[in-house]
Amino acid sequence: MNLALLRVCAAVMIMNSLYNIASLLFNRFYAEMTGDIEPLGFFIASLLLCVIIFALGTVALVKQNVLVLKIYAVWIAICILGGTVVDIMNFNRLPLGVSYSHLFNSLLERIVNPMIVFVVAVFFIEPKKATQFGLLQFCTAFFMVDGANDMIQSIVSLFKGAESFSIVNAVLALLPIALGVFAIVKRNSLILKIYAVIAFVELLWGSLGYMRENMYGGYYVASAFVGLMFNTFLVVCVATFFIEPEKTRAYFQKVKSLFVKWKEMT
Repeated sequence: MNLALLRVCAAVMIMNSLYNIASLLFNRFYAEMTGDIEPLGFFIASLLLCVIIFALGTVALVKQNVLVLKIYAVWIAICILGGTVVDIMNFNRLPLGVSYSHLFNSLLERIVNPMIVFVVAVFFIEPKKATQFGLLQFCTAFFMVDGANDMIQSIVSLFKGAESFSIVNAVLALLPIALGVFAIVKRNSLILKIYAVIAFVELLWGSLGYMRENMYGGYYVASAFVGLMFNTFLVVCVATFFIEPEKTRAYFQKVKSLFVKWKEMT
């Protein structure tokens, strides 16, 4: 059994459920303030489901229960497939003249989704045959799928018009794909660790910038804060430092020694 992969998949399951719980509570609170309240029964059922998923994720982590993760992976796959069908049906009900880009963006967010990597990875925790799919491959694939989503959006924006296209965003989207290919081919975990730090800084900077731009809109600031705190991407960033942990400790020692030398010089 690949225990490292099991723990990270369980952590992703737990973090995803925490995000859904926080989002449900926050949206309910905001809806009560605005008066746009959904039926209480639907809210309680949704919240209860997320709490059950959180509890099962904890069981999977503590008891090392792969079956729970596989059931959750199947559930995620069904939700993605069902959501795709619903998006297509809802688009067909929209008035004529609505751009297909609306449907394309919805399908892109569902299909080119890093959680697809989670769905596949769960079934490699206890492989029937020898496999090379481990924590390094999981983190690499997660980063590459996330980058592919951003890259496709950048390409679409390029065809829409030069004003909506950003070279910086395109480069940042291409970066995890290029580094991912290098990490897989060379089996280099250091490059993943470096990218994890870059990605975390980028995520933090983007979230803080969004909060600053919308500082007078409490809903947008709070939703961005929830998205930052309960983000499965952060779990994977942290997980990269558990790939070849002995090397990670050596890297930290080198950084620490460099910091001490710099401090002595100043």
